[in-house]
Amino acid sequence: MNLCARPRVCLIGGPDVDARIDLMRALALDFEPHALGSNPAAADRFAAAGFQFDSYPLSRMAAPLADLRTLSCLAVILRRERPAIVHTFDTKPAVLGRLAARVAGVPVVIGTIPGLGSLYVDGGWRARATRAVYEPLQALASHLSDLTLFQNDDDLRELRRRRIVPRGKTAIVPGSGVCTDFFRPDLEPGDLAPLRTELGLGQDEVVVTMISRLTRSKGVLEYAAAAAIVRQQEPATRFLLAGSADQDSLERLSQTELETVARSVTWLGQRKDVKHLLAVTSVFVLPSYYREGIPRALLEAAAMGLPLVTVDVAGSRDVVRNGINGLVVPQKDPAALAHAILQLAGDPALRRRFGQASRRLAVERFELRVIAARLRAIYHHLLDLKSPGYRQRP
Repeated sequence: MNLCARPRVCLIGGPDVDARIDLMRALALDFEPHALGSNPAAADRFAAAGFQFDSYPLSRMAAPLADLRTLSCLAVILRRERPAIVHTFDTKPAVLGRLAARVAGVPVVIGTIPGLGSLYVDGGWRARATRAVYEPLQALASHLSDLTLFQNDDDLRELRRRRIVPRGKTAIVPGSGVCTDFFRPDLEPGDLAPLRTELGLGQDEVVVTMISRLTRSKGVLEYAAAAAIVRQQEPATRFLLAGSADQDSLERLSQTELETVARSVTWLGQRKDVKHLLAVTSVFVLPSYYREGIPRALLEAAAMGLPLVTVDVAGSRDVVRNGINGLVVPQKDPAALAHAILQLAGDPALRRRFGQASRRLAVERFELRVIAARLRAIYHHLLDLKSPGYRQRP
């Protein structure tokens, strides 16, 4: 296909849309990718990668007037850029971005719902009130779209049961992919020496790591409680926690809870050296019951060839096969979490076997090239159906 004839695809996400730059590179074989995100600071990363990026305002809260401004801003940008395809990600962009795309007359509109989040975990009145507003809007966006993508079967079944997505206009794409050429378990010891020195890690020390935002449904408190239990039996086991405290979240931890966490584990804050952190890790743990689609943290840890411990929740159990590449325990159960960690900490052979299985699964099912090929096929199919012969004008 001639480069100037590549159909333009616009990916719309939230503040972390730059996490899809690798996906955009893979899509660029057939399409001209363009990104819209709510963090203006991401512009430099897109420019360095050679992609166009536009920012738009997005409120995390329930704010009807702000949401109308977002919808209007997105529609203006899409009318100007005239993409052949709009593909939205994240909760609010999956609603507002798809509605704006229809207003702007975009030929093909697709939305990925990357998990159901805390809305379908929390049974409180605030979550119920938010669902009462969210579900009709998501249903409208899904019915106006050509396709709604899910990352796991459980989420698809849940929204079908609630009659939010129409049958015949849904599909499964398991995550946004992980670059297994980058996340690979063969870093040289010399590359890791500075980090080991910084953290005071011995060569043979068992290191347990969790990488996540610090919010309630991510299971941070359970991780800290499990660490305290494990250290009573194996005092030399090191527990690391990387991630920032999300003070804007309704699920934010109190200052007292953050201090409790910091006493139980080594809290590193936000880190940019995730690959190196995973390379010094013995066991990766994610006790999140947040209802992510396919947790990226688990994919990256799997690609690094690590044994995994997670809880029995949609998305996480798609990556962690109990007894094959890790252990799955009940939600909100620090004792069960600690038992699983102790089982792996005391058995190096089991860690190696699980880690090898994790790497195979990441390469065969979740590799970025596999996911990108699936998306390219979906894009071509929908363009052929909706707009045969369409070409983006230069």
